Amino acid sequence: MRLFLRLSVTAVALLLAGCVWLRLLEVKNQLDDFDDHFKVAVTDHLVLKFLHPVLYANDFRELTRMEPTRIEPTPKGSRWHVLFEKIDMDGKPDPGHHDLEFVLSFNAKSQLEAWDFPPPFLAAAPAQFLEASLRSLGKGEIFQNQRQLKVDPKDLPKITAELPNQTRVKAGLGQPTLELDHEDGRLWVYRYRVNTRHIEDEEGNRRIALARFWFDPASKTLLKFSGKFIGLKLSIDYRKFMPAEPAKRAEED
Repeated sequence: MRLFLRLSVTAVALLLAGCVWLRLLEVKNQLDDFDDHFKVAVTDHLVLKFLHPVLYANDFRELTRMEPTRIEPTPKGSRWHVLFEKIDMDGKPDPGHHDLEFVLSFNAKSQLEAWDFPPPFLAAAPAQFLEASLRSLGKGEIFQNQRQLKVDPKDLPKITAELPNQTRVKAGLGQPTLELDHEDGRLWVYRYRVNTRHIEDEEGNRRIALARFWFDPASKTLLKFSGKFIGLKLSIDYRKFMPAEPAKRAEED
């Protein structure tokens, strides 16, 4: 009986996990028809609005294994605030309070209907590049075992917007925790600690978030960005969004 009970519980857990991944797959399919399912509002923030919500609040808990920093009731549902506090190498808070706070809005059915990206984040991922990255996810391939979604560079749109530079990144995020010379360029590292009352932390480091920026040493423009937040990884290679130079296009032709 105990064995049967354990197997039943395991089966239910796998079924629940499967439902989350099925909903994520549905979101990915929606991203492939972006304009039919999403709307982007840009001010000093970027808000991604889900026109046909699929994901639930508990999906967020299951995928990240954490609670939000605080939950704010709204007339139509709730608003979740997730705060990443900037820290130095010793874990001390940044005196300039260059923190990152993401806000998730849920409707009365606890379905995710909006994701608010704060101004400091847009200093590293300007609105045009962030929206293009989100649109490209619909073309990506899901690797469930690694919890990754990868997009082939050929499926990335081309953008003529100006690349972010060191001045812009520092204005939004403050002084980096580390500055290093790296084979891929000048590397800036920022450290954050998620502020939440509960998080499953069996690895011992899920609370710590890292953001890495690689700059061209000569032009000071941003080449690449990668981040790890509560076990979720993301990366943007800005060069792959830029139109090919005429000489290079001629060689390829």
